[in-house]
Amino acid sequence: MAFDIERYRMLIDSFRALMTENEGICAIRLGTDKWTLREMIGHLIDSASNNHQRFVRLQLVPSLQLPGYEAEAWKNVSRVELFDYASLVSFWVSYNDFLLHLIRNMDEGSLDHYWEINGERKTLAFLVEDYFSHLEWHQKLFSDRVAEIKRV
Repeated sequence: MAFDIERYRMLIDSFRALMTENEGICAIRLGTDKWTLREMIGHLIDSASNNHQRFVRLQLVPSLQLPGYEAEAWKNVSRVELFDYASLVSFWVSYNDFLLHLIRNMDEGSLDHYWEINGERKTLAFLVEDYFSHLEWHQKLFSDRVAEIKRV
């Protein structure tokens, strides 16, 4: 299976530009239930970290059981609101560059290996595609949040 590395690269680059151009409003909180732009990037780093584990481990074993991900709890523990925004963006970009490296060099024989969670099997191939679909969804959410902040 050939992954669309160029599409992934363009997504990362366009998201980085969106993140960078909105540094000045990164800490604005519109409500207790709405994450700041900085917290959104923290979540994306958490996602990269969790998927990094899956991408590597599933090349080593045919099946895997890892815990799920509690986004709100991770956000609360990470306290990214206290961390430099430009450093978060840079770290997110670097982490995704590394994930692209892993994907480009993935053992194709392991793409049907699966992560089992809640009785469901998710193959490595699915997880790679899903990671970038998740990123696209978050880019739209981020952009929508920017527009919402600018309306206030």
